[in-house]
Amino acid sequence: MASIAESPENRLQAHTDLLNWVISHGGFLADSVCIAHDDSRGVHMQVKRDWPSPISKDTRVVNTPLGVTMSYFNAIGYSSPKGSFSKHGIELPSSFIDAVGREETTAFFLMGQFLRGQDSFWYPYLRTLPQPGQMTTPLFFEEEDVDWIQGTGIPDASVQRFQTWDQKFDFCMERLEESGFQGLEEYTWDLYLWAWTIITSRAFSAKVLSSAVKQADLPEEGVSVLLPLIDLPNHRPLAKVEWRAGEEDIGMIMLEDISPGEEISNNYGPRNNEQLLMNYGFCISNNPTDYRIVKLGVKSDSPLGQAKARQAMMFPEATKNTDDHYYIFNVFYPLLAPEGPMEHSIISPALFNALTVMEGNDRERRDVDINESGISIMHKYGNGRSTLAALAQVSFELIAHIAMLRSTGEDLPDQPANLKQTFAKIYRDGQSTLDKTALVITSWTLARAREHRRGEGWEDIKALLAEHMSKIPPGYFPDETLSKIRVRILERPSLVPKNGELFRLMELFALLPAELQGPCGTYWAEHIASGPWATDPQVMFSLAISLVAITARSEQTRPMLSSRLTRWVDFLISEYPLDASNDQPESQGQQFLHALSANKERFIHGAAACGVTWLAESTEWMDAQWLQWACTVGDAERVLIPLEPLQVFVEDPAMAKQAALYVPRE
Repeated sequence: MASIAESPENRLQAHTDLLNWVISHGGFLADSVCIAHDDSRGVHMQVKRDWPSPISKDTRVVNTPLGVTMSYFNAIGYSSPKGSFSKHGIELPSSFIDAVGREETTAFFLMGQFLRGQDSFWYPYLRTLPQPGQMTTPLFFEEEDVDWIQGTGIPDASVQRFQTWDQKFDFCMERLEESGFQGLEEYTWDLYLWAWTIITSRAFSAKVLSSAVKQADLPEEGVSVLLPLIDLPNHRPLAKVEWRAGEEDIGMIMLEDISPGEEISNNYGPRNNEQLLMNYGFCISNNPTDYRIVKLGVKSDSPLGQAKARQAMMFPEATKNTDDHYYIFNVFYPLLAPEGPMEHSIISPALFNALTVMEGNDRERRDVDINESGISIMHKYGNGRSTLAALAQVSFELIAHIAMLRSTGEDLPDQPANLKQTFAKIYRDGQSTLDKTALVITSWTLARAREHRRGEGWEDIKALLAEHMSKIPPGYFPDETLSKIRVRILERPSLVPKNGELFRLMELFALLPAELQGPCGTYWAEHIASGPWATDPQVMFSLAISLVAITARSEQTRPMLSSRLTRWVDFLISEYPLDASNDQPESQGQQFLHALSANKERFIHGAAACGVTWLAESTEWMDAQWLQWACTVGDAERVLIPLEPLQVFVEDPAMAKQAALYVPRE
């Protein structure tokens, strides 16, 4: 089929011819509406500029008659008392249709109509579609175009789609060859790729044919319907529109007022830019419904994999939909649940809960709640660690993806060279901004968890937030984006209601009363932090935990301690068995601890000399059993968090991590 010449006049004329063709078969375009063209929007529908008033809500702007729709029902020549659909000259073998199914039948029927050229009933429609050489989805990218999507999720998705379609195409061609189909050589891979791209980018659900097809013959999925003229309007996120299936046609109804000269837009749903580029071949700058899909790669024998298996057994109907809603949202995402914690406004609940299970320790995973709607760790004393660990893991992933986009984009030209690259750049830039704004928010909660000086009052929060936001380089984000980040942080309560639950090593002593901190600090500096083991975090956290735990158990010092500290120590003792036996290979840190225990008397003498009398009098201090217990606690209760997460905004990060011990607030 000859493609439409690229001049705006020819494109507009072809669409005018399409309109006249649709009208001749009983279609309709409202008097207030016209087909127009400009460089930014291409051919589109708009309210006439000279129309005296806005078109109002519930205005029917266009009708497409059932007789000009194209679907599987045309390919099989469907007929019933409710309606009929003509094959219009394409006879696919029934053995082929039975073998390949509804979707492939539709694709080959569209290919056949395209090959008929001007003899096709749908020629006025087909000539307005992007032609095989004009498609802009990633499967049509050249090598130079692919460079613009490196570091994103699209290459893997494109390969997967290519392999799926390639296998289906080969199967279909084999079935056609077996049937002796004439003209088989014209049904090429390139044409098949074009047909499927047209279907994925333009087709509607079979529900639009409900008035003409018996309910028993109308499947819930697997039938795509092309609607000439109705598929002309461009996509606009959040446009308010409805399609209504009538007895003889399908109508497009506007559910909002539209002023003269304004574009009439369709709404493909809350598509992110990755979906738009993959399926439709375009992207939207500052797409409000943009989000990034995260793949966790859950192994079946992992704690989350096992929980998913139990959920499937308990609620088989609820788990038929295998799609995991693992998303990171952009800060302007408008379709959030009306209520919910702040962190879920940037990380989908399903992703966040999955990460808490993955990052939770054995103690927390004993509290996994599996129900029909999802899998999560129950909220109770001590389980906030998994929340902070999940936030830390998201932050690391965001930093890594920001760095990946930066490194894969270093050698790109300053400006795109064609439309494919232009859309790829929009997508790429959107991914980078999404990651960076999400990182500001996830690292905010982690910053609060590291804040031990301030309370949770409004003035405290404002001061801390100002400090956090000051780490963003001036001019890095538009003012509107900075404002939205603040709104996201402040508009909803956090999953972490209290500050100061993560402690670096030396910060643990701040949990002790002032009169105990001095002697402990002196003893620590002179006798603990001066040996060859002092660079091993496992050893040092074990010693600090053991010191604090014995202090909380001492009759001399326990009355002096805060209820927070004593409750935490009592909780740990109840949760972790005091058992020195361990069948696992010893780490270097555990070997250090055994060596220290062998010199127990020296450390007790040092404690007495520094005035840490309750340690000197304790039979538990430097005891092998207690050191092993403290090592187990430290390994389980630590959280690795980014050292300076927002540093990624000014330079490539070294992915520096810092270990912090989780001490819950009451």
